[in-house]
Amino acid sequence: MLTMSFNERNNILLILTLLLLFNTIPLHAQLTMDWEDFVRDMYEEYLESNDELVENADITTTEEDRIYDVLLNELYSLHLSPINLNDLRAVKDTENQMTNVRERLRQLPFLNERQIEAIVYYVNNNYPMQSLGELMLIRELDYLTRSRLALFCYVDEPTVKDSNQSILKLLRYANHEVVARTDIPFYTKDGYQDKPRSVLESSPNKIYQGNNNYHSLRYQLRSMQQRQARGINRQLTAGFSIEKDAGEELFDYLSGYVMMNGIGNIRSLIIGDFKLNYGLGLTVNNSLNLGKNTTGILSNAPLSGHGIRPHASTSESNHFRGIAINYSLNNSIHCSAFLSYQDIDATKDQNASGPAITSLKTDGLHRTLLEQNKKGLVHELTGGCNVNYYYRGLQIELTGIATHFSIPLKPKYNTPTTKYRQFNLQGDSFGAIGLSYRYRTNRWNLQGEYAFSCTNGMDSINNVNNPNNGFACVNSMRYRIDNLTSLSALVRYYDAKYATLYGHSFGENSHPQNELGILAGITTEPWTHFHIETYLDCFMFPKYRYHAAAGSKGIDGLIKVTYSPNEKSSWQVRYRLKSKEQDCKIGQDKTELLFFTRHDMRLQWNYHLTNCLTLRTTGELVYRWNANSDNEMGYLLSQHIRHERMVNHQKGKQKIDVMFTYFHTDSYAAKVYTTTPSLLYTLGMNALYGHGINIVALFSRSLSSHLSATCKLSVTKYFDRNTIGTGLELIHASHKEDVQLQLRWKI
Repeated sequence: MLTMSFNERNNILLILTLLLLFNTIPLHAQLTMDWEDFVRDMYEEYLESNDELVENADITTTEEDRIYDVLLNELYSLHLSPINLNDLRAVKDTENQMTNVRERLRQLPFLNERQIEAIVYYVNNNYPMQSLGELMLIRELDYLTRSRLALFCYVDEPTVKDSNQSILKLLRYANHEVVARTDIPFYTKDGYQDKPRSVLESSPNKIYQGNNNYHSLRYQLRSMQQRQARGINRQLTAGFSIEKDAGEELFDYLSGYVMMNGIGNIRSLIIGDFKLNYGLGLTVNNSLNLGKNTTGILSNAPLSGHGIRPHASTSESNHFRGIAINYSLNNSIHCSAFLSYQDIDATKDQNASGPAITSLKTDGLHRTLLEQNKKGLVHELTGGCNVNYYYRGLQIELTGIATHFSIPLKPKYNTPTTKYRQFNLQGDSFGAIGLSYRYRTNRWNLQGEYAFSCTNGMDSINNVNNPNNGFACVNSMRYRIDNLTSLSALVRYYDAKYATLYGHSFGENSHPQNELGILAGITTEPWTHFHIETYLDCFMFPKYRYHAAAGSKGIDGLIKVTYSPNEKSSWQVRYRLKSKEQDCKIGQDKTELLFFTRHDMRLQWNYHLTNCLTLRTTGELVYRWNANSDNEMGYLLSQHIRHERMVNHQKGKQKIDVMFTYFHTDSYAAKVYTTTPSLLYTLGMNALYGHGINIVALFSRSLSSHLSATCKLSVTKYFDRNTIGTGLELIHASHKEDVQLQLRWKI
C-alpha cells in the first residue's frame, strides 16, 4: 500500500502552499476561453460520465480519437463557421433562415432549449445586437456558457439570402484545410526488435510488419457562409482521411465523404462514411454516448439524436459506408433512409464445422500477420429508415435498422468466466425497431425511447432460438424550478436479451443491455459565482456480466462545485464515489460477489497571471476500497502553464504549453487520469499508474496566414520499474519519449 515518508509529505505540503500563494497574486487579465480549453473541458466531462468505456479500453495515442471524435469534429466545423446571432431575428422572409440558425445552436451540447429561447427572445427585442458582450444581459447564460458561445457565435449584419446558390458558388466560397501528422517514438518496443529467423518461422506474430511511426493525412472542405452574398440554407462539406498506425505497412486506412444540405426538400444527403443518431440511441447511435453531467442528463440540452453526421475522423470502426438521405415531406414530417455496405474485421472460429466468427475486431490495428488475417473478413450490409414528426413541442420518431453478415457470428461462452457472452449478438441477421418521443414545455422536458431487437441466431448451449429477441426502454425527465435550478431524473430498463450492433444509450455498460437503473440529479446556482451539480445513480445487472458470474448491483454519485469569484479565475472541487459488485476469489476454487469502491477527489484552479500567461493547477486523490485485499491509494499533482501571444495580425498566434505531472499509485486499479495539451483533432489523455513523472511540452506557431505548425514532446519517467508495457508493446527502459509533429494548411 502507498506510504509517504516525512520528507515526501513535507514536499507535497510545500507544493500546495506555493500553488495557493500563486493564486493570491493580483489578476489583471480577463479570463477567456480558446479552442484548446474548450476541448479539454468537454473531454474531462466526457471521461467523468463514460469511465466504464475508458476502464475497458487500452487507450493509446492512435486510439484516443475513437472515444470522442464525432462531437469534436462537428464542433470544430461550427467553430470554423460561426453563427451570426442577428440571423435569429423573426422576420417573415427569413423564417427558414432563423430556423436553420436555431438548429445550429441546438448542435452545441452545452446549450439547453431554455437558453436558446432566451437568446432568440433577446435578439428579437434588442435587434440588432452590437457585440457578444450583450450576452451578459441574458440571465439564463452564466459566464462559462458565454465564454463557450464566443467560440461558435459572432455578431454582424444579418445574412442576406441568395436563392441562386449553386454548387460552383459553394465551391468558390468554401474553406479548405489539410492536416498532416506524424508521431515519432524515441524508443523501440519489443515488436520492432530484430529476432532470429528460426523464431519468426515458428512464431511469425512476434514481430510488427511495419515501422514504429504513425502517419495521417486529413483534408476537409467546408462551404462557409458569406455575409451579403448567400444564405445558410445550402451547404457543402467533404473530406477524406488516410492513416497508418504504428506497426502497420504503408497507409492502411482510407475514409471519405461528400455531404450536401438544403437541396430543395432534401435536408441532407451524404455519400461515403457517415454516422447516425436517432432518438435516445437504443436503436441507432454510433455517434456519442449520453453522459451524466453538464453535457448529458444533468443538462437541459436535448438528449435526442441529430440524425445524419459525416464520419470525418480516423476511427476505423463503428461507422457506416454508403448513402444516407433526409427528406422533408412538410414542416412537421421528415423521413430518412440509409444503406451501407462495408468489410469489417473479425476473429474467425478455427474449430467450427462451418464458417463462423467469434467476435468483431474494432481497434483498427493490422500490425502482425494475425491481425492482418482478421482484416475485412466479414461483408456487412445494413439498411434502415427513420420517420420524424414534430408539432408544437411534441416530437415522435420511429426508427428501424437491419444488418446482415456474410459469415454468422457465434461467440464462445463455454467457461464460467465467459458465460456473459451468451447475451452477445448471435447469427448473421440482426434487426431493431424503436419508438422515441420528446415533449417540451416552458418548465418540463420529457424524453424516452422503447425498442425491440431480433436476430436469427441459435444459442446452442441453452438450445434457444433467437437469443437476442429483447426489449429495452429509457425515459428521462427534466424540470426547471427557476432560471438557476433544475431537476433531472432518468429510468432505464435494458433486457439481457436486447442486443444491437449500433445501439448506444445512457448506462453503465458500453451497450444498452442487461441493466436496470434510476438516476436523479440537480444543477443549481445557490449563491453568486457558485455553480453546483450533483447526481446519484443506482443500478443493477440482473444477469451475469464481465467480472460478475451472477446478478450484481452498484451506485455512482458525484458532486461538483465551481466557484468563479470573478472573470479572471475559477476554482473547482469534485468528489465522485463509485461502487460495484465484482467477483472475488475466496479460497482456491470459490468466488463471491463483493463490493469494490473507488473514491475520487479533485481540486483545480484556473487563473491568468498576465494577458499572455495562463496557469492551471490540479490535485487529485484516489482511494480504492477492496473487499478481499488491502485498500489502494493514488494521487497526482499537475501544473499546466500556457504562454500565448500574437505573432502579427497576418500570421496569427504563437503558443507554448508546458505541463508537469507527478503521480504515485499503489496499482493499476488506483490509476489517475489527466488531460494534456494536444494537437488539433487529437485528445491528449493519460492513464497514469505506479510512481513517476510526466512532462508534456507543446509549441504551436502560425508560419503564415495559411500555414501553421505544432510540435509536441511527451516524456514519462517511472521510478518503480525497469520496463514499460507487456508483450510486443514491451519497452526495455523505465522512461519513454514521444514527439508528435503536425502541419496545417488552411485557406
